[in-house]
Amino acid sequence: MDHDPHEESLEFAPTSGRVMGVLTVLLGVVAVVVTVAFPGDYPVPVATGGLLVGVLAWAAMLRPRVRLDGAWLVLRGMVSTLHLPLAALQSVVVQQVLVATVDDKRYANPGVGRSRFRAMRRPRSTRDLTMTPVPGEGWTPDEGADYADFVEDRIREAARVARGVPDAPSGVRREWAWPEIALVLGSLLLFVVSFSF
Repeated sequence: MDHDPHEESLEFAPTSGRVMGVLTVLLGVVAVVVTVAFPGDYPVPVATGGLLVGVLAWAAMLRPRVRLDGAWLVLRGMVSTLHLPLAALQSVVVQQVLVATVDDKRYANPGVGRSRFRAMRRPRSTRDLTMTPVPGEGWTPDEGADYADFVEDRIREAARVARGVPDAPSGVRREWAWPEIALVLGSLLLFVVSFSF
């Protein structure tokens, strides 16, 4: 028996860029701390540059996430969050980034992806991109599948169930991440202004 997609909530673990993102944020923090601790030895742009690098690394590498939330596929990006209706999802594929298609428009998110090597080693066919079920195919961990295969399968299954629900949402929604936008623009402005000190 199919479960109600409005009850499902599942956040997929991020698959790439986490270590580099954390290291870059830490490097930015170190630049700020060193400049504040030794004001005569380092110019102000070192601190503001570190702040800018840290904010950008967090927004670009650590913020992006992919999750299923009821009748929606939620793609949290660098400066916005997209809510894609599962019932209207035409395709989903995970290569180096996850790409979902709704109303012939593609939406990408780096929260889940394959390594470049795995993406090149396993090219996706046109059939792989569609939501059309292929008899006998599915995610089976004992056949060399990886986490990206699992993500694709879960999203496809949630979309299949959502299409059977009456009055399922059909329009894409975007929510702007105003705090993140303000942080990026503010740190960029501070960096530029700091050269006049």
